[in-house]
Amino acid sequence: MARRGRPPGSGVEILKTCLRIRFVHQGEVQRQTLWWKPTAANIRAAERLVARIRHDVDFDIFSYERYFPGSIEASQRRFPVYARAWLDGLIAEKGTRSDYKAMIEDLWIPAFGDRPINEIKPSEIRRIIAGRSMQVSAKTVNNNLIPLRGIFQAAVDDGLLEHSPLRNIRNRKHQAPLPDPFAPDEMEKILDHLREHAPEQVWNWYMFAFGTGVRPSEQIALQWDDIDWNHRTIRVRRARVRGEVKGTKTAVERDVDLSDGMIAVLERQKRFSEANGPDTPIFLNPVSGRPWPDVQDQRKLYFHPAQEALGIRRRDAKQTRHTFATVALMGGVNPAYISRQLGHVDPRTVFRCYARWIDGADHRREAVKLNRLFSGTGLSV
Repeated sequence: MARRGRPPGSGVEILKTCLRIRFVHQGEVQRQTLWWKPTAANIRAAERLVARIRHDVDFDIFSYERYFPGSIEASQRRFPVYARAWLDGLIAEKGTRSDYKAMIEDLWIPAFGDRPINEIKPSEIRRIIAGRSMQVSAKTVNNNLIPLRGIFQAAVDDGLLEHSPLRNIRNRKHQAPLPDPFAPDEMEKILDHLREHAPEQVWNWYMFAFGTGVRPSEQIALQWDDIDWNHRTIRVRRARVRGEVKGTKTAVERDVDLSDGMIAVLERQKRFSEANGPDTPIFLNPVSGRPWPDVQDQRKLYFHPAQEALGIRRRDAKQTRHTFATVALMGGVNPAYISRQLGHVDPRTVFRCYARWIDGADHRREAVKLNRLFSGTGLSV
């Protein structure tokens, strides 16, 4: 009864109280209910609507937002809805998800508003990047683009876009900062100051940091069962960032050799935390007697004040890692060994980051060789 007299390919389905249209978009059959009474005039209007939609589909200009602005399909294509859905399905560390959420909610949603994702153009993204570049570093801009690239690539994968508007937008170039290690005498002064003016556990913490080169986020997560006393190593297998325990930065475990001094640090630390059990943190907050929640408190409460008291130029605690590397390299320790201790995925990293200290370790022996080779040539003038 409902479909009597309608051509089979009209795309209009006549129901008791309304009409439903059917069309193919991106290879899938789409159905939309029209809350129109099934009168002859409305049926003809529905057929004209289907014809227009098919025309737009054929010319690849069909838009749900144009024809069905209140539909679920249109809503799902709006940037805020799609971006939040992308974030909900993202497999990432808690801290990474938190960062991406902040970027989406505080930057990209205010920038694009409630518009359909397919209406966002490369030119406006470039304008946002240009304005953002006046306020923050190139590295921050590049980080801001990471979740946006993920969102638009997902839209491409879902068939909502033919290609991402960021396809031809490149990251901004930025200069990575050089290591800024402490000189050996500065390191000694800091450690002496902490030994005299800070709780013993703080002194132990920074002795271990300078003496092993482990990352602060790795050191805070070290446990007693990570130590191999027989082989004098400690296994670095986890990190704690923003209170969350996760894998190391490189997602690779490594064994770090322990010098006599580092064994002594751990022996001193035993009385503070070993009784808590083998699977508990080695280093504790000396005030609360509990594990440090993150690496901020040690730096703010003890490390920076020590530098200020000594008149040493202020540097971040991660420079303890660079200090370990540079002191060892200047002492002639094999760069490949240092790279393994630090946990570099690529051994070339140590040469790229610490080339000047490796060169300095030869005490100008190589420069003397060059001088001898080129003496008596035109280059010696």
